[in-house]
Amino acid sequence: MKINSGVGALINARNTAIDKTLQNTSQSPEKITEQDQQIILKNSTPINSEAEALRGKSDNGKLVTLIYTRSGRLDLPKRYEEHRELLERVINSASKLYLHDTPAAADRMAEQYESILASLREEIPQLDHLSWGFSIDTSGKLIATGHLNQTQKEIVEEALNSNEKLVNAAQDFKYHFLEGLQIERGSVGTSQYWGKYDVNEENFADIIDFKEMFEQSWSSAEQIESYGYLINKWEWTANIADQLQARAEPKFAK
Repeated sequence: MKINSGVGALINARNTAIDKTLQNTSQSPEKITEQDQQIILKNSTPINSEAEALRGKSDNGKLVTLIYTRSGRLDLPKRYEEHRELLERVINSASKLYLHDTPAAADRMAEQYESILASLREEIPQLDHLSWGFSIDTSGKLIATGHLNQTQKEIVEEALNSNEKLVNAAQDFKYHFLEGLQIERGSVGTSQYWGKYDVNEENFADIIDFKEMFEQSWSSAEQIESYGYLINKWEWTANIADQLQARAEPKFAK
């Protein structure tokens, strides 16, 4: 998939807006950067000593900061121009999948989920002892999965879909996630990371369980105070990777 020349500017503007929102919630930019860097490293190819030596030599030992131009293209040093497609693919997919768009949508879902779950526990007292989950179908509707009887399933789905903010955030999650996978595969059509898995509109609900995502990646009170996210990005990344490995086919692996 060739990246549209306007995507860079839109992503850059959106990410800047997200960063400002985070700062307005009194988060520490340094701490956010540290956590995000850990996520990038977890989903990056290790740098071998030869490659690192070449980087140090070509850049005089300094890291190069890449920015977007007004035209929406990365402003690359000439020596990197031949690698433009790869660099844009890596940067844009990392932003959309691992750092900003998708986890931000997950966090917006989390903001609504707690109150919905509390209400459901009143209607279905045995809910915590049942094996169930929920996801989103091809029509954009939230659906209950797992071991619920028909009445329980209807109660859960009605509660989930009655919350417009939750539904919109779930739709955004799916959109950004699927787009991020496509960007990561790029024109070569393969990936070593999440993009290697065959997740699409039709099978998304069979692979991604939002309830499991929340249960496995909820931030502690200290983490919420430090980072401002209800979802712990590191644990969230690990859980999504686990769900993909368990349920999705690595159809696009290198």
